[in-house]
Amino acid sequence: DNVSKALYFIPGTMCNESLWLPVWQLLRQQCHQDYQLIALMIPSTGSMDEIVNVLSEQIIADKAILVGFSLGGYIASAIALKLGNKLQRLLIVSNFPKNLPPAEIKQRKRTIDWINQRGYSGIPNKRINDLLHPEIEQLNPSGYQKIKNTIVTMDRILGVEVLLHQLHVSMYRPNLLPLLGQLALPVTFLVGDTDSLVELSVLRAELQGKNNIALKEIAKTGHMLPLESPQALASMLVCFLNN
Repeated sequence: DNVSKALYFIPGTMCNESLWLPVWQLLRQQCHQDYQLIALMIPSTGSMDEIVNVLSEQIIADKAILVGFSLGGYIASAIALKLGNKLQRLLIVSNFPKNLPPAEIKQRKRTIDWINQRGYSGIPNKRINDLLHPEIEQLNPSGYQKIKNTIVTMDRILGVEVLLHQLHVSMYRPNLLPLLGQLALPVTFLVGDTDSLVELSVLRAELQGKNNIALKEIAKTGHMLPLESPQALASMLVCFLNN
């Protein structure tokens, strides 16, 4: 089997290809299989269904590995439900593909109103810190600065229109977890142990009895797992590719 394996990557809210670069670098050093790395971008127009359709059509390789981070994890889950056995595996990073709780919807509406009234001057420092491990500055000062710069740059490149679209499009969405549990496809969740956006205890409980789904928790890691713990993600992909 000399056909190269294809890995497709879908980023999260206000993220682009830069999110994956540390992981890709490690993968190239550590895996000597023949594989292709393909970055997909979330379209900046259309409904959730339209986004899922557009991205599904871009996955042309058979038996591809699909990786989605955060909002991209939700979108990747919806794509897996659509494409089913065309994929070889689904890897969901820093996401719990369910409907948003009312408090989160309220918070998003406030954010959207605020931006519409006062404009957007880039991702606030507090928001960045909330996304990362609470002690990252002490544990890894130089890493922290680098990660922060990456987040700020991605946010600046994508801009306010993309932010508003992504907040809107992902606000009302169904819980996909029960359906994922019925797929014949192996599904893996990779979540940081201090991810402020994924309730690990709830996720653990909901995964009970879903034999096709595995959960791996990564220590000392917040929400931005591909930047905070790129080695953990790279190791998992190496494992998939060698399997």
